[in-house]
Amino acid sequence: MAKVMVVIGIKEAAAILREHGMKISDADLRAGLEQKVYPFGDAIIVTSQPVFHIYKPKLMKWIEERSEEQEVSA
Repeated sequence: MAKVMVVIGIKEAAAILREHGMKISDADLRAGLEQKVYPFGDAIIVTSQPVFHIYKPKLMKWIEERSEEQEVSA
């Protein structure tokens, strides 16, 4: 069985981050990737419009490393 890379887009990645409590816009995520702030993806400058590769397993690991247990009130 071959391993495959799981690559997601900006919108999906930003939505996952928001689901986990991070207040982030698509534009902020793009800027962070371009500035190499986030280690879970790459920004590739091809023309004036960068291409973004966000690696879902790395994103989920990054979230897990920064998450805390909290009681959720109903």
